[in-house]
Amino acid sequence: MKYPKLFAPGKIGNLTVKNRIVMAALAMGVAEKDQTIGPAFLAYLMERAKGGVGMIVLENTRVDDKHGVAAECQASVARDEHIAPLAAAAEALHKEGVVFFTQLHHPGRETFSNLNGSEPVWSSSSRPCGVCQQETHEMTTEEVEEVIAKFVAGAVRSQKAGCDGVELHGAHGYLISQFLSPYTNQRTDRFGGSFEKRFNFVKEITEGIQKACGRDFPIGIRLTVDELLAPNGVKEYLTLEDGVRICQACEKLGMVYINVSNGIYESFNSLSEPMTYPQGCRSERIRAVKEKVGIPVIAVNMVKEPWFAEKMLEEGLVDFVGLGRAVVADPQWAKKAYEGREDEINRCISCTFCFETLVADTIAGKGPVKCAVNPRAARETLYPAFKKEGAGRTVAIVGSGPAGLEAARVLAERGFAPVIFEKGEKAGGQINIADKPPHKEKIDWIIEYELKQLAMKGITVKTNTEATPENIRALAPYAVIIATGAESIRPRSIKGVNNANVLTVDETLLGRPEISGKKVLLIGSGATGLETAEFLCAKGNEVTVAEMLDAIGKGVYVQHYLDAMDKLSKYDVKYLPSHKLTEITADGAVLEDLKENKNVTVPADYVVLSLGVKSVNTLEAECKKFCDKTFAVGDARQPGRVESAVREGFEAAWNLK
Repeated sequence: MKYPKLFAPGKIGNLTVKNRIVMAALAMGVAEKDQTIGPAFLAYLMERAKGGVGMIVLENTRVDDKHGVAAECQASVARDEHIAPLAAAAEALHKEGVVFFTQLHHPGRETFSNLNGSEPVWSSSSRPCGVCQQETHEMTTEEVEEVIAKFVAGAVRSQKAGCDGVELHGAHGYLISQFLSPYTNQRTDRFGGSFEKRFNFVKEITEGIQKACGRDFPIGIRLTVDELLAPNGVKEYLTLEDGVRICQACEKLGMVYINVSNGIYESFNSLSEPMTYPQGCRSERIRAVKEKVGIPVIAVNMVKEPWFAEKMLEEGLVDFVGLGRAVVADPQWAKKAYEGREDEINRCISCTFCFETLVADTIAGKGPVKCAVNPRAARETLYPAFKKEGAGRTVAIVGSGPAGLEAARVLAERGFAPVIFEKGEKAGGQINIADKPPHKEKIDWIIEYELKQLAMKGITVKTNTEATPENIRALAPYAVIIATGAESIRPRSIKGVNNANVLTVDETLLGRPEISGKKVLLIGSGATGLETAEFLCAKGNEVTVAEMLDAIGKGVYVQHYLDAMDKLSKYDVKYLPSHKLTEITADGAVLEDLKENKNVTVPADYVVLSLGVKSVNTLEAECKKFCDKTFAVGDARQPGRVESAVREGFEAAWNLK
């Protein structure tokens, strides 16, 4: 076997887990509106169980309906009506040989008042969360005791449902974490002050569960072992030294494992790392815990590939490997690794779109989390087994970016015969540009996966072949899918926009020409602009970023913004918000300072435009003349992001009749 340690059985308390792969708890928003596990949630869980994971920890599971709500469609053990559906899930998962824990959760201050009776959110102290920014209520001693009882009751319901154990969510700045940390706990009763008093909250929860459920009922804990708040200027917070001490105290209490994590909402990129972070970025903190405890250590560690999971086990870094986003992206991750088919895994690219939709959609009750590379994730009942009714009919696909390739993959699964035209030298479309900024190599995994899946079906991309109405029509296609992408905008209204010293971000990232040691003025500070700024800085250029809006990166998803600005902080970048490009000259550009209402001249060897993209779609109208089933997808329909391209390609192919 290629990964002998990964697929060796392991012990957690009195339980035997069939392999070392633990599906970590991730909020997905796929529970019913009464917080029970219905058909959609069960289908989501069962795909991962059948995909070979050894243990599943249910998502952050509510214990308090009144003050502990994190999302509307969130799994819960707060009421007796939750027991029966949970029991059905436990029974189904046990039939697949999976160990099943609930993760008992209370968000504390890291939630929103409108979800919690429009009252101030509860916490150990009144300090509000810097991200959620909600009025915060310091719980009375009696209220703390009330919540402890709710954790215990949640564990009792989990046990009655046949769950194998419970995991306490003491990570990421949620309520247990808030009591443990000196940053969020300034209490003066028995639950605050010294380390021992701050530990009393989790101690009394644990002892209460042990008394109610018996000491043989396994309790694990997911812990933030370092809040990583020093870059935020915070002086007193939970450090790694504190975290290790907490882990040791949890072991003495009789907990059966430590699930190591780090960060809170105010250091969010450390708990949900974006694409630029490498596999293994948490190893130092995990090792610090592993060296000091004797019970099993579980950890997610940005693991995306089986070889790295095996390496963690070989090095004794962990006893079990936690997979979160990796099995959202590919529910068969474990099965493919076991069978030596790791090159078929649809690897998570760490784009954080799942977390973005968690915040934008799921918490607000607008639908489940979305995965950029797996449109079926959390929608398994909406998209069940592929309808194999293609009957070998030809479908012409123009363009081999994510939208075109995903459409081709799904069509091939359904029994159609996709023919893919690509005018360039290689497949990938805009991904061949998006992968050029530093540390963006993971985005290539999308294309690698798609091409592998197509190759297994005997389908290749016709590169260096421009599609025309004539050669498409010659195929007598049953359908035509236009996936020709988009191109950078070069506004004609700007004087000098076609000067030799003016480049688009596409031209810049592709090195046409290569720029180094120059003064570069970059216009536009969206996500692409900020990534291009880093690309230019890494090549030794002196970069100024101008933005018409009143703030740099306005509208960029917060994780991407924080990551980009952190990377750019290592360089001497000059930022000019509220500056509008009016003219480009041979020596630079003229900008209008919108605050001072005056023009300023910025000298530059090159001016790089990052002003968005426009659709490229010259074939749709012509193809509709001979093929009614002609559709545009992805950027060719409307400029968007990777997720929308993949999803539109998937849906066009799924819905073709």
